[in-house]
Amino acid sequence: MSLFKARDWWSTVLGEKEEFDQGCLCLADVDNSGNGHDKIIVGSFMGYLRIFSPHSVKAGGGPQAEDLLLEVHLRDPVLQVEVGKFVSGTEMLHLAVLHSRKLCVYSVSGTLGNVEHGNQYQIKLMYEHHLQ
Repeated sequence: MSLFKARDWWSTVLGEKEEFDQGCLCLADVDNSGNGHDKIIVGSFMGYLRIFSPHSVKAGGGPQAEDLLLEVHLRDPVLQVEVGKFVSGTEMLHLAVLHSRKLCVYSVSGTLGNVEHGNQYQIKLMYEHHLQ
């Protein structure tokens, strides 16, 4: 008899015919919320960047719309995503996105929503390095 039981905690389906690599996934508190909940950051070769804040799925229920915090199309294929302290002079975490010809560093922020519309998330380009 096993002490452990595997269960699906959360899952989602991303786009149609999108391709991903192992470097296209990252877990971190990218919006610096400080609540101890990491977000799931996913980039695709089609240039889509998505940030999820998953909640456990009830039996028979699918992914919830509010799990997707942000979806942007960056136009260039996303080869890798990482979160870290990439901006000098601050202890905040930032998102680095590697494309085929450039490296972009973004700030991810959330604005508390009024009434029942939820929070709004956005990314702001901090800087980019063009590669040879």
